[in-house]
Amino acid sequence: MSWGWTIAGSIGELMLAVVLFMLVAFSAGGLAEGGQLRRFELVALNLSIYLLPALCVASAGIVIGLQWRGGGTASYGWYALPLVAAVFYVWFALRLGRRSQHR
Repeated sequence: MSWGWTIAGSIGELMLAVVLFMLVAFSAGGLAEGGQLRRFELVALNLSIYLLPALCVASAGIVIGLQWRGGGTASYGWYALPLVAAVFYVWFALRLGRRSQHR
């Protein structure tokens, strides 16, 4: 692993954290505006606004920690953690949006 790629990837993760925060803030606000969501769905949306950016920061920290300890290139796979969570969130939000259109 190279320190240059680790730093570049970590900066990219921090920028992704801002983008994911905005994605969740605007999409969750639009979904919650209708007032037809269940309590669990509102809690999931509220947690997502903090969880997705926190996963970006955590994955950057994990990769830096692994780099510090001499980890291999497979350590870069931790950068995918927030991307997987973001795909799940988009799927969840689209499902909520489609359901609210049918009401």
